Amino acid sequence: MDQGRARSGWAGCGPAGILGLRGGATALVVLLGLARWAAGQTADAVILGESVPRGTASRVRIELKAHGLFRPPLPPDKMAPGAKMPKPMALDVQTRLIFNERVIGLAGDRTANGTSRGQAAGGATRGKPARVVRHVMQAASAINGAKGEIRPMTAVLRPEVALLVAERSSADGSVVVFSPAGPLTRSELEVVQGVGDPLAIADILPTGPVRPGQSWRVGETAARGISQYDAITANTLDALLESVDPTRAAVRLHGRIEGSLQGARGLMTCDGVLIFDRRRGWIERLELNRNESRRPGPIEAGLDVKSTLTFTRVTENPPATLSDAALARASLETTPQRLWLTQDSPDGKAQLLHHRRWHVFWEDPKVVVLKRLDGSRVVAQCNLVVGPPAGRGRHQDPVQFRDEVRRVLGQRFVQFLGTGTVGGDPAGGFRFKVGVQGREGDLGVVWYYYLVAGPEGDQLVVTYTLAARDAQTFGDQDAEMIGTLRWRQPRQADARRR
Repeated sequence: MDQGRARSGWAGCGPAGILGLRGGATALVVLLGLARWAAGQTADAVILGESVPRGTASRVRIELKAHGLFRPPLPPDKMAPGAKMPKPMALDVQTRLIFNERVIGLAGDRTANGTSRGQAAGGATRGKPARVVRHVMQAASAINGAKGEIRPMTAVLRPEVALLVAERSSADGSVVVFSPAGPLTRSELEVVQGVGDPLAIADILPTGPVRPGQSWRVGETAARGISQYDAITANTLDALLESVDPTRAAVRLHGRIEGSLQGARGLMTCDGVLIFDRRRGWIERLELNRNESRRPGPIEAGLDVKSTLTFTRVTENPPATLSDAALARASLETTPQRLWLTQDSPDGKAQLLHHRRWHVFWEDPKVVVLKRLDGSRVVAQCNLVVGPPAGRGRHQDPVQFRDEVRRVLGQRFVQFLGTGTVGGDPAGGFRFKVGVQGREGDLGVVWYYYLVAGPEGDQLVVTYTLAARDAQTFGDQDAEMIGTLRWRQPRQADARRR
């Protein structure tokens, strides 16, 4: 583990410690609310669905602290039948995301509680936020381990992509985040499109009027937003209205969520408190204790961790970056290309773009391994390996490269599917492809090998591996990715490595 970065199981986030949920202002609100309820002041049902005017601005702070154990995967060069898995390692994770947010789109013509949207003061239409623009003030995660077992890892958001657009997917309500300024890295995405997003946790709230003492089942979008699972198999997380007064309502959360993250199955129990601001029509605070056990999956490591999620939101005037004038100049349109991610070569001298279904499985100074998921099934793997330098303006002989591919495959080789240079932007350098049909035991396999060389003679070998049965569906995704590859100027590459 000290040589590379395996997936920690936290999709780029992490922290340690448990925070109490029954202290301070939260407990005071709950106790006061219960007293008023007992006095008969809040017998009527209330509506708690989020409802704000378009243009509403706020400052949001999301923190996650976790500690426990994670079960790392084997490095790529150690994978073999019967190989002994590494021992579990102590894990300490902290993430923090602070941003200013402005609502630029509301959900349909109806709010989450099923009633027609009302009118805000001054006649502004109110509704449930569905699309927002954010300016990130701080976004970082840190992963550490006891006794140096885990190489400390950090992830931060580059200043040039601090402006973000977040929206609820029309397909399943999940939250999608991108930067209009350019593609995010996988680690950046995992920090800014993570647990506790306000667009997701809004579905904690009930779909109809409720009275104190009444409970309801938390919505699936919120369950995903709380757990980070991309698929929910069982959800028994319940919310109960504990107290309500003219300004705020306190909601108790308790239950469990079962699901999977990138094919890794997990179980999470939750207990916490939510405060709803009735005047502003939004969730003001959420404090949630989470206890999770997750099996190792094709991408993520296994986990046994306890964590605390804290979400707070306050009214704040938008910064200049979110002003009417600034947003009028910005292009905030959602396009497929804006959802792609950027990935560096192991030495940082080149970069390419890829679909979000490609996930980083391993990376170290010599190799990066990406796996593409279709649901929970890995359908392809991509290895980026640094090759020997060939000298300025030169590259390995293509015929020699083809023969080397055949030698490395040995008895797995069946036949060449084709060879040839790959065209495209000259900034991508020299590119030569070798397609191979072969076998791994009884499984038919297809390999696509690329020799890519830069103007300074730097070389990168990119290999795609997939089952022959998936080749038709996979199509030309390999060529599409390779077509985006660009070499950095030497000074830029040195800066990236630092």
